[in-house]
Amino acid sequence: MSGHKLLGLWAGALCLLISCSMRAQADVMMQTDTQLQLDKQTSVAFEYFNRHIFVNLTVNGNPGFTFLFDTGTSTNILNLQTSQRLGLNPESIRKEKDLGLGDGKVATAAAKNVDVEMGNVRVANALDVVDLHGLEQVNGHRMDGILGFPLLEHFVVELDFQNQILTLQPVKHYKYHGRGEILILSHKAYPAAVPVVLGTFSDSQHNASVEIDTGSDATLLLYSKFAQQAHLVEDPRQLHNQEIYGIGGAFPVQFATLRYMALGSTAVSPLTVLFMKTTPHVTCKRNLGGIVGTAVLAKYQRVIFDIPGNRFILEHAPLATSQITVPRPLN
Repeated sequence: MSGHKLLGLWAGALCLLISCSMRAQADVMMQTDTQLQLDKQTSVAFEYFNRHIFVNLTVNGNPGFTFLFDTGTSTNILNLQTSQRLGLNPESIRKEKDLGLGDGKVATAAAKNVDVEMGNVRVANALDVVDLHGLEQVNGHRMDGILGFPLLEHFVVELDFQNQILTLQPVKHYKYHGRGEILILSHKAYPAAVPVVLGTFSDSQHNASVEIDTGSDATLLLYSKFAQQAHLVEDPRQLHNQEIYGIGGAFPVQFATLRYMALGSTAVSPLTVLFMKTTPHVTCKRNLGGIVGTAVLAKYQRVIFDIPGNRFILEHAPLATSQITVPRPLN
């Protein structure tokens, strides 16, 4: 896998990092998802547009609603304009700051009496209402809502990038029989994170725990605190300024190149990396170093989120990864 030029890049739902404060607020405003269960697997096609995953869902019995699948968002979200078209008229809409990356305020409220289905399977009935109009404009794609991390709590989720199929598996008695590489998650529950090793061109190595975020179209984004402590930027002259978009508006980053990122037994090399110039309000990220996005994930044939089993599974596509020696993790 190789890095790619980032000019014009928007951060997708890397920018949709809903903070713990929002999740706590959601727990107060509404009930959590209930009665979500599955007896056998179900599969639906997804659209892979600008390195983002979109699925068509049914909302309150009405088909044809397009949701972004974003494992980096801690709650399910319904677009404010979509809620109004459905006649839901959410109550207590208010402007909040520090709900995601960006400098602006975000309108949020609770959506009541909402039933979201994928195929014939109920996948959400507890959503926050957020104005996603800005993200729709930046991405150039309709976005009626966001299907977030709660989906991973109720189902085993498989993404087949080769055939663009999303499959839900029942959690109960799930067993994996493929030949993919199984990575143990850095911790249980939100967010889904795995250990990686980062290598510089001067052959220094650094351990990190990074979130697997299907809402981010980046290869790797590192939080400023981790990047500074690890001294990953060896020559400041190699940094290039860029501005990308978040749920709260635009925010500045710098980008450069690392020699590699070892993810399990394979490596991404060379690796384009975004460095945040400011530290975001992501208080529940448990000291994560950053985020790995779909620019990496889509190079695999299939990825599987088995959150209840505390594992993330990668099935390799032929000749998809670089042939460099992967270093052992540092002690």
